[in-house]
Amino acid sequence: MSDCCSPPGVGDELQGLLDPSYDSYNPSEVRLYGRPALRNIVVDQEDTQRIVEELKRAGLKDEGTGNILKTAEKIIESILVNVHSKQIILRAVDSKGNVVTLPVNVNIPSENYRKNKKHYIKSIGVIYGYAYEGHCYKLPKPQIMYLPSEPRAILGSDCGCDCGYVPELGYAVWQVDKLERVIALDVRSDDVKTLILEENTPGNRSPMAYAQTMALAPQRHRD
Repeated sequence: MSDCCSPPGVGDELQGLLDPSYDSYNPSEVRLYGRPALRNIVVDQEDTQRIVEELKRAGLKDEGTGNILKTAEKIIESILVNVHSKQIILRAVDSKGNVVTLPVNVNIPSENYRKNKKHYIKSIGVIYGYAYEGHCYKLPKPQIMYLPSEPRAILGSDCGCDCGYVPELGYAVWQVDKLERVIALDVRSDDVKTLILEENTPGNRSPMAYAQTMALAPQRHRD
């Protein structure tokens, strides 16, 4: 598809993004269009209030909480950055309010970048489409991706859009070489019957026939 499409709105227009780089022609460049993850404050107002209350319980007066609060925020942020920079972490909150984490090690060229105090993965985005060799394409469904470049602002073309992904709908663009390493997450949400039972049977069958179907499935011969 090369004409303007009608993508959905994904948020408010983003401010402060750099313009795309057109210094040279890169025939292997892929332009990814999507919504970048926003840089959220690590310690929010609710966390700040809890820290202040704990300091007061410890007997600290109001005039002394300011500097200690700033120091505590810096320590918390540095700890989280230190932990999260080493790996990708999937998180969930259980029924008791505890944070359950699952560290994920991925095969990306990160060691040399760590030695130089750099990080290969620089941003996260939900990608809806892409452009390659002058043509625009839409993904069948949005894809969550960890990307080695920063998102940039979209500049309007002659038709008033950039593959239909206009900044007014909340989109940004990533300029990535086709040989760059990225991480794509396949996230699906449904009931267990759909994602597990029906996904592993060749057709829709009644629950009584499930065990028989799986037992009679042809076995793969091993060498």
